[in-house]
Amino acid sequence: MNRGEHRHSLARWIFFADQGEFRTGDYQEIMNKASCLSLVSNAILVWNTLQISRIVDTLRQTGTPVAVEDLAHVSPLLHRHVIPNGTYHFPRAIEGDSLS
Repeated sequence: MNRGEHRHSLARWIFFADQGEFRTGDYQEIMNKASCLSLVSNAILVWNTLQISRIVDTLRQTGTPVAVEDLAHVSPLLHRHVIPNGTYHFPRAIEGDSLS
């Protein structure tokens, strides 16, 4: 796949509701959904880029050579590790702790 196809694949993966279609003619709602989709997909790209960088740094620190040419084939658009509808864990506050 080329980069454009990978980018569209990521967007389809994230925008799972309504099978990735805008089902309204309301301009504001469409723009809101498109903006949210852009924000989430960019957050995934940043996360992936940081993680790839961390992994490469760790490999290099342990003496494993990582060629720059090989990194050209690593894409931050991968998303198999992303759970699109989310799983969230919020620890209960310990008695006496305050959130402020």
